[in-house]
Amino acid sequence: MKHCPNCGAGQLKIVAAILERPVIIKILEHLGLDPQPAPNGRAREARQDFAA
Repeated sequence: MKHCPNCGAGQLKIVAAILERPVIIKILEHLGLDPQPAPNGRAREARQDFAA
């Protein structure tokens, strides 16, 4: 995301990065979101052709 999602004009910049897992969990729980990541999906077989 490079521009404001509301007006589309303002350029955005990172002002902070939260890297500590306990802090991230606390924020997600406060927002009512599940702090556990979704499980990984199954990998595709190497020979599958999706162009057909």
